[in-house]
Amino acid sequence: MNNAAILELFAIISELDAASLAERVIETFRVVLEIYGLQNFLITGLPVPNDSEWQRAILCDGWPHEWFVRYQSEGHFLHDPCAARSRVAAEPFFWHQLPAEGLTAHGRLVMGEAAEFGLKEGLCVPIHIPLAGPAVVTAASDRIEIPPGALPLIETLCVHTFRKLSSLETRSDNEDAAPLTPRERELLQWSAQGKSTDDISCILGVTANTVESHQRNIRSKLDAINVAHAIVKALRRHEIQI
Repeated sequence: MNNAAILELFAIISELDAASLAERVIETFRVVLEIYGLQNFLITGLPVPNDSEWQRAILCDGWPHEWFVRYQSEGHFLHDPCAARSRVAAEPFFWHQLPAEGLTAHGRLVMGEAAEFGLKEGLCVPIHIPLAGPAVVTAASDRIEIPPGALPLIETLCVHTFRKLSSLETRSDNEDAAPLTPRERELLQWSAQGKSTDDISCILGVTANTVESHQRNIRSKLDAINVAHAIVKALRRHEIQI
């Protein structure tokens, strides 16, 4: 990036950092994306494909409402090639870079139907944060105009926006969520050290069903999509340490 682009990025990030409300963060993000023709976007974590409650990982849904309803009703998340690639990719990629020969029939259906709803061209920025699992910021429209030199700016903006929204969510969690019990903290502490359900069952001298029951309670209290997500939220709330 040239000096002008760096200064522009600095100004945008400063505006994001100053925002105290998620709505302000999203609006700033939206204005920048529209410069490049990106009218719609989704900011979300990426649970395992068969997670029936994957929507809980969404930080911001900026998709056309009709497309989101269709995507959800048809179970497209399980077959979405963008989500699959974002789980393992380290670099941003355009939708047209998905290898056609590697798409399943349902994967081709997902992309074809997205185009029917006006999402013909798109970009995915994978995000990988330790313990929290993969995430992605994806944006699309019927036509996008992203010069090669702008991609680093957009990537940095996407990552920073994701982290800012996560931070605001965490602040809300700290204020509203019920504290974990000593037993729940102990159990989650062992999970943070990489112990499995069976390991924890032996360590604590309880049944695996009891451990799983505690884990469900922990996820419910922290509004976490899985144990890894719960660990991250508990760390941010200083309920456990690693």
